[in-house]
Amino acid sequence: MTIPTAPPASGRRPAGPGPQSPGRGRPSASRGGFLAVAAAIAAGMVVPVQARLNGELSQSLDDGIAAAAISFSGGFVLLSLLALFSPGLRGALRRMAGAARDGRLPRRYLPAGVLGGTFALAQSTAALITGVAVFTVSAIAGQTLGGLIVDARGIGGGLRQRPGAARLTGAAVILVAAVVSALPRFTDTPAPATIVLPALAAIAAGFLLGVQQALNGASTAASGSPLAATWLNFCVGSVFLTAAWGVKTLGRGTSGHPLPTSWWVYLGGLCGMVFIGASAFLVRRIGVLLLSMASIAGQLASSLALDFLVPSAGQFPSVLTIFGALLTFAAVWIASRRPRGTTGK
Repeated sequence: MTIPTAPPASGRRPAGPGPQSPGRGRPSASRGGFLAVAAAIAAGMVVPVQARLNGELSQSLDDGIAAAAISFSGGFVLLSLLALFSPGLRGALRRMAGAARDGRLPRRYLPAGVLGGTFALAQSTAALITGVAVFTVSAIAGQTLGGLIVDARGIGGGLRQRPGAARLTGAAVILVAAVVSALPRFTDTPAPATIVLPALAAIAAGFLLGVQQALNGASTAASGSPLAATWLNFCVGSVFLTAAWGVKTLGRGTSGHPLPTSWWVYLGGLCGMVFIGASAFLVRRIGVLLLSMASIAGQLASSLALDFLVPSAGQFPSVLTIFGALLTFAAVWIASRRPRGTTGK
């Protein structure tokens, strides 16, 4: 797979902010960078809520792919309704289309929603084979690796950030945190030989999620609105997941379960809107690695809160899970220290 990098200079004025001075090339060291990291943590906290909602929908339908397709389609419908009544969003979509037509936004960036759809597809398929623990650790490993590579290469035209000691240490700590937090669930893991390929698929899906965030940042810069990038993601992701659902239905038929009548199980798309929109807005401020790590910290914190308030299957989080969650915040603090070797775009 060829990873799209920043387009070469064409003499046109760039859609996003121009090259930053050395003093501004350290976003995570400034007050604005701190607030952006806090916002990324808050955005990550909606992901476990979305997972719970999609899990309920998947269980009701007995079809994980159908649940993912409905969730994405619900987000797309909500964003389309917003565009219908928002001249600002319609203008941003026109600017994004214009940037794609004249080459300021490479057209290969537009299907970024497929990458998010791939992650949702992996959640509904690979996780059933590997178990939650192995999938979570594999996906976090992929996101961390993706963040390091995407930032180092400036994929999507973002700020180049070399993997200095602080970033590498933070990445290592968050991997340790993922393993520690998942240890209590490894007892349910199937035989290693049966999970190698699904685990590799989870790593790849996590890596592609980092690439998606970088491309969303480019779409946000071209349109001037993270909502426009979010709309495009949900549009493309809905088509991709609906097609996957159709192929599955043709091959295996439907589960025969009716749609649930509880309205709240359909709010997963709204949670996805918040997370993708916030990520598209924040990625060029703190980079893909720090965005991924901060959102992972938020996800684990939110998961703990849900497990205490609304425990799944009556199970409360273990001491190791709590310790792993605390380690993720330490990893974010380490990685957000003044990065060395940061250059402008």
